Amino acid sequence: MKQLSASPHNQHLLDVAPLFEFSTLVNSTLDLKFILGSVLLTLMAKLRVTKSLVLLKMAPQATLKVGENRFRVENCKGIGSDLLRKDILLARPPKKDFSISSAAPPAWKIFSRAGIRQIFPIISHDTVLGYFGIGGRMDAKLKIPRKAGQFSSGEKEFVDIFINVAASAIDKGIAFQELHSVNRTLDGKIQELKTLFELSKEFTAVVDRERLLKLFSFTLMGHIGANRYAVCLKDGEVVASRINTLNLLKFKEKIFSLVTSPVRVSDFPKRKSLAAPKAACEAAGIVAIVPLQAQNEVKGIVCLGERLRGGGYSQADLEFIYSIGNLAIISLENSRLFNEAIEKQKMEDELTIAREIQNGLLPKSLPEIPGFQIAALNSPSKQVGGDYYDVIRTNNGKFVLAIGDVSGKGTPASLLMANVQATIRALVPFDLPLAECTARVNDLLFENTNANKFITFFWGALDPDSRTLRYVNAGHNHPFVIKADGTVKRLGEGGLILGIMKALMPYQEGSVAFETGDTLVLFTDGVSEAMDNDGNEYTEERLESFLRSVSSRPPQEIISAVQEDVARHVSGAPQSDDITLIVVKAV
Repeated sequence: MKQLSASPHNQHLLDVAPLFEFSTLVNSTLDLKFILGSVLLTLMAKLRVTKSLVLLKMAPQATLKVGENRFRVENCKGIGSDLLRKDILLARPPKKDFSISSAAPPAWKIFSRAGIRQIFPIISHDTVLGYFGIGGRMDAKLKIPRKAGQFSSGEKEFVDIFINVAASAIDKGIAFQELHSVNRTLDGKIQELKTLFELSKEFTAVVDRERLLKLFSFTLMGHIGANRYAVCLKDGEVVASRINTLNLLKFKEKIFSLVTSPVRVSDFPKRKSLAAPKAACEAAGIVAIVPLQAQNEVKGIVCLGERLRGGGYSQADLEFIYSIGNLAIISLENSRLFNEAIEKQKMEDELTIAREIQNGLLPKSLPEIPGFQIAALNSPSKQVGGDYYDVIRTNNGKFVLAIGDVSGKGTPASLLMANVQATIRALVPFDLPLAECTARVNDLLFENTNANKFITFFWGALDPDSRTLRYVNAGHNHPFVIKADGTVKRLGEGGLILGIMKALMPYQEGSVAFETGDTLVLFTDGVSEAMDNDGNEYTEERLESFLRSVSSRPPQEIISAVQEDVARHVSGAPQSDDITLIVVKAV
């Protein structure tokens, strides 16, 4: 401890008993507020001053410049409370005591105006912890000659010793306060983790979207104390709102690109492009925005207004909301996927039923035709398709062969196909001319379907006795007749595609006679337009050439061979359209 000089003026300072008592007092506690108050009161009593304060160094902040330090008034006596918690910034904190004069740095001038005259540093382990400031001397009755407001060397020595004694206690008090603050923060984090754990169980147990949104809303109000809020998804849907977000949604793209972490509206970057979104947020009373993220993608945002108890949102509050929001958005995504899976399963079940019904509409077995062999194939690209074929025995011993391709695929096409099948089955027993029946089917479809729905259709009546086929082709792929001598005939007589317009012109009827070894091949464009991975089609030319090479085989073998050749062409590419084949061979 520094030795005092022995002048008569400071003999009263040589009594170490008060210092010992003070040291015992301040070192018996870790309460920083009590320590600072005791130091100020003791200083004021010993030096007979009426004003005092203490500043302590605050923890570093990211907003401070390099080398800059922030000090805060933690306690004061005899001074207005307006200085309490006041901050000053110092680039080079002085380590020696000094008098506040007109030449003092501007940061200290506010204390001069409050009557503080002398500043003493609080140093521990060569580190400035803070400063004591004293002033307001009661010098009137003192006989020690000095200028007004100054302190004698003995008094300064006393203050140095006094502060040395107090510095250790203050250092420990600061450390204890920081530890207490860390523990309190840790307790808060543990409580937040418990809350998040409980909420995660709640969120994962709920799959109903409305219940999830209510749970999230109650969490924002109950745990966070948000009085006004809005939850907006990336597609612009506002799923929960206690804020008018109408104007805000005009800028949703800018806001979604900006908000990748919790942000206060006041901290929006000062860019011209963000002036309007910021104004819209402020007009709606939004003070902070928190992103809702799933798989590193912003799926939505939470807009926060004022709190029920007032005050702003701390960074810890925003991070907690961010954690809750991520739980909520993941649960919402899971709910959406769950509902989609249910809907998909329902659709698949319905399609399975539709496929069974459609299979029931197609011939379960093909009739035996005297003098002919017959085989058929229907392979839809989806569970249900739009291709149609039928072989119907008539009352006069003839056999109607029919094949059609409904525009589109899937359920709508299958429904229209079923309609066509029912119509054909209803008309065949009347034994009307094919051209007349075709016109009736066309007009019926035109009146009962949309203009974008149509059918390419071919049918013919095969007479086993005369071995002749009378036919009408309504815009369908021309069937092949591969003659026994290898020549090929295409069957194209007919008219317009069914369902495009009313039959203003009569359909034309064609005929073809069969000899032993002749083969009739009816097909849909799922065969000729089958594509490989590069988009190259199989083509009718290739189909014709291949049919020539296999026409001597039985019908079922011809169909199998065509399937294999188409498969070789597509090389594993997915089937792009329904495939239907009918092969009839004269024997």
